[in-house]
Amino acid sequence: MQLLKLVATAIAFIAGVEAAANFFPVDAVGNIAAVRDDTGKGATHIFYQARNGSIVRLCTTTAFIGNGKQNCGSTEVVPANEVMYGTPITAAPLWTSAGAFDGNNVYYYSPDGILSEYINAKMLHGPSCTQCVTNQRFRVVNGSVALYSFADNKTPGMQLRVGFESVESPGTITEATFNSNTQKWSLSILPN
Repeated sequence: MQLLKLVATAIAFIAGVEAAANFFPVDAVGNIAAVRDDTGKGATHIFYQARNGSIVRLCTTTAFIGNGKQNCGSTEVVPANEVMYGTPITAAPLWTSAGAFDGNNVYYYSPDGILSEYINAKMLHGPSCTQCVTNQRFRVVNGSVALYSFADNKTPGMQLRVGFESVESPGTITEATFNSNTQKWSLSILPN
């Protein structure tokens, strides 16, 4: 019986070592956001804050269970000096009116407490990005981890909606909304 346990343990150990050689290492310091980047195969973009403080992107060709490949490497998309350490992260996939994938936008907090954006399709981010919500200087409550985002393609003038706790309205949710017709951001507070 003891020999059987020893053999089973050795097999499990060997199997674990073999399996360990097949995984892609991820060392996230907070939450992870992911979006599908197609309409049928399950390809995925994954965003997280690495231990060095930067936001990193990984990509898979299909769902993990489909044995897809990790095909874009561990790519830094936003440098650490633009990201609050421990920031929450959210991502919104964008679709054309015809239903084709049109990129994704990632939202996070900057070190000075500003709601910030990375536009993946254009690789834009930071204070110099005039198209990003970052440029609006919407301030976040210090220590808040509330953050969500999605694209509302059913509304005329596709709208990006990003929820967070703003300094101007602490204790509730504020949404920053981008209207693609007007190309402007606006703020609104969760109604009573």
